[in-house]
Amino acid sequence: MSPRNVLESQQSVHAAQAGRRAAGCWKLASGQALSLHPQTHGVLQVAQGQAWVTLRGALADMPGAAVDHVLQPGEQLTIAPGQHVVMEAWKAAGCAEAVSFRWDAAAAPASVQPASPVARDWECGVVQPLRDLVHALGQGGHALGAALVDVAGAGGRFAVGLARFALNRIAPQWQRRPA
Repeated sequence: MSPRNVLESQQSVHAAQAGRRAAGCWKLASGQALSLHPQTHGVLQVAQGQAWVTLRGALADMPGAAVDHVLQPGEQLTIAPGQHVVMEAWKAAGCAEAVSFRWDAAAAPASVQPASPVARDWECGVVQPLRDLVHALGQGGHALGAALVDVAGAGGRFAVGLARFALNRIAPQWQRRPA
């Protein structure tokens, strides 16, 4: 991975001192990573490309826990203050496309009752892995469909080539026969 690319919203401090928000549209080139430590609630939304986002500090009782997300264009992720976000362009099928994304400050969510330890365990141990599995199966299905289309195309090209070869072998024999 190339050197870390740190936006000025790492600018959270600089922007606050300058009296401006750190929100806006940004672009992250392929092969670069971005690390964010937001000071306020925010929403990260992907506009173009795919982003691999690792979110740390999502659970107050599990400070070392990290959750990975692959965000598609139009998808968004709400980030709480104090969480650590690492983002880089996701290279799907060898395509190294830059990621365009938007960071907007968001109002703090309405007071939510803290989840019980059992609910947090259920979320971390069952719900999130299930979401990841469904997402992975969807991507696997898409890849399998693309592979089947490629195999069908190759089979068709093989059949056409075999027919041409056979006709080229048989045609000279037909021309030699007296009519």
